[in-house]
Amino acid sequence: MQTGTVRTRCQLCFNLWIKGGTVMKNTESALHVKMLTLARNPFGALVAIHPVLLWDDNGATLVDVGYPGQLAELTAAVEQAGIAFNHIRRVIFTHQDWDHVGNIAAVQDVLGDALKIYTHTDERKYIEGAAPYIKMTPERIQARLQSLPEEIRAKAAGLFASIPTVQVHGTFGDGEPLSFHADVRVIHTPGHTPGHMCLYVKKHRLLIAGDQLRLQNGVLVGPASEHTADLRTARQSLDKLQHYDIDYVICYHGGLYGPQAAQRIAV
Repeated sequence: MQTGTVRTRCQLCFNLWIKGGTVMKNTESALHVKMLTLARNPFGALVAIHPVLLWDDNGATLVDVGYPGQLAELTAAVEQAGIAFNHIRRVIFTHQDWDHVGNIAAVQDVLGDALKIYTHTDERKYIEGAAPYIKMTPERIQARLQSLPEEIRAKAAGLFASIPTVQVHGTFGDGEPLSFHADVRVIHTPGHTPGHMCLYVKKHRLLIAGDQLRLQNGVLVGPASEHTADLRTARQSLDKLQHYDIDYVICYHGGLYGPQAAQRIAV
């Protein structure tokens, strides 16, 4: 089975124009999609993550917001895309993990009460604090701390303690279109977490994968087993993605993959 390739330069592919991680609008859709890159994690390591910025006539939406302490880098990435940071109206969480939600308190401090938060129905109770984050129990935090170099454990402990819970203003179920970006549809992909979801932009044949897919050394792979709550269910969710016509994938860990991503997903 052929694998896709990573594209980082301008490429014309049917109705899809990608330039520097941007899926540009075409004549059929006013929706813009921009893959952002936050290059440095809170411990100073160059380990990139990739939130996504969506915008159209209904305003701008961030998909995931990064680690605690990444506000300046996130703000710069949004503004480099041509959107003023204070024009962001919404945040969508693909799931509850701290590298996806950890920066939200700082984002809310800047954007205020007008900012609305969305996620999958099954993830809401964790993000609002009605149930503990499943990977942030005291036992798992302690294990993570012990796995880190001693010189950064104190900083890491402070970061782990700062993971926020926030009010969720709306939720989506499997197959639902986003009420504010109708071109985007939710795919519930449980396993990595109970309410993990991907976003599918049909007109662009683009999947915003969250952690359901990763890019490792140019190869598209499934979620990391060591960070996945229910690996069997996560693998079933991979099978679910085969029913979608996916040409490109934005992976939170790894970046942009394609074209012909569907061929790799089917392996």
